[in-house]
Amino acid sequence: MFKNLFYKIRDYYIRYWWLTPLTIFIVWRIVLEIFGQLAFSLHPDVVIPWKNNQNPPLWARWDSGWYDSILNYGYKLSGTDQMSNVTFFPLFPLLWKIVEIVTPLKGFVAALFVSNTFTLLGFLVFYRWVQEKWSKLIALKSLIALTVFPTSFFLISAYSESTLFLLIVATLFLISRKKWLLATIVVGLAGAARPTGILLWPLLIWFWWSQYANKPKPFQELLTILCIPPLGLILFSIHLYFKTENPLVWLSGQSAAGRDLVLPIRLLWAYTKNIFIGGDFWLKHLAEMAALFFTIFLIPQLKKIHPAYAMYAFLNLLPSLFSNTLTSLQRFVLIIAPLFIAVALQKKWIYTIYCIFGSVLLFYSIAQFVIFQWAG
Repeated sequence: MFKNLFYKIRDYYIRYWWLTPLTIFIVWRIVLEIFGQLAFSLHPDVVIPWKNNQNPPLWARWDSGWYDSILNYGYKLSGTDQMSNVTFFPLFPLLWKIVEIVTPLKGFVAALFVSNTFTLLGFLVFYRWVQEKWSKLIALKSLIALTVFPTSFFLISAYSESTLFLLIVATLFLISRKKWLLATIVVGLAGAARPTGILLWPLLIWFWWSQYANKPKPFQELLTILCIPPLGLILFSIHLYFKTENPLVWLSGQSAAGRDLVLPIRLLWAYTKNIFIGGDFWLKHLAEMAALFFTIFLIPQLKKIHPAYAMYAFLNLLPSLFSNTLTSLQRFVLIIAPLFIAVALQKKWIYTIYCIFGSVLLFYSIAQFVIFQWAG
């Protein structure tokens, strides 16, 4: 009886590819919720540092408050030396607002609906893309590698990670199917989701140009690929011009958020020195350096898969490397989807160690995050 049931379930999973990513999402989501609720219950004295949201949902923390301020008050420049919401891009709060309009969901609940829905869609698209280009086994291992990454819980939090992750994997999927017009539109949306969303543009150009190697390039397609992708970033900058009279305030405002331009060698030396002497926030700096070297370690593997993926990962590191802080790099690395294919292609013992350490650090990061301790 049980044997027949097993084979029947197996046949369903073979027949319907979407059952695998759906199951992974459900199990992962339940595990995150259990551990998050447990961690929060063990700290009944946690101080919520928000005046207007004294009882936010478990997965609304830190930057969630900035997105909430955009939703309720619009973009406002607090001052040249104060952090403002102008450094946060508009697509996620816009989607949040749409959900509030068309459903009964309000506040952070609507934001979490967006994040969880987009992450589920991202899992489905990511799995399908990897399955088609590699195999079911690599797709399964890649998705598991993503879920155990120490900051994967940001994909279900009131953050823009889920939005950008879906746009990234959708771009990769559309490129693989040579749907160039749809891919350019998705890249344009990515530019309105986060500043690094625009980094999909050179990736798109690389693959499009490679398709027509030694062939005439269709002028209309070329014009589309050159003009549409930057529109999200351009339109947001125009909006900020009318709000603040500075179209690049999203960039200049990074200074107030503690990000100033420095050479990478100075940044890395400062971090290394602080870690070895056990200075302030040395553990935080160690986690950020680990995320940096995790990505650097996988770049050669990405180059073997396709040089464009290695370029894309490297470009995503540059904004942090040329600032005076690696803060949030663990979260920025999370959405570089090809990295997790590179993890899946590692030797079995390396993959196993990654999953074990990743799971432990994931649980630790969740425990920090839910009690308003910085975790990426």
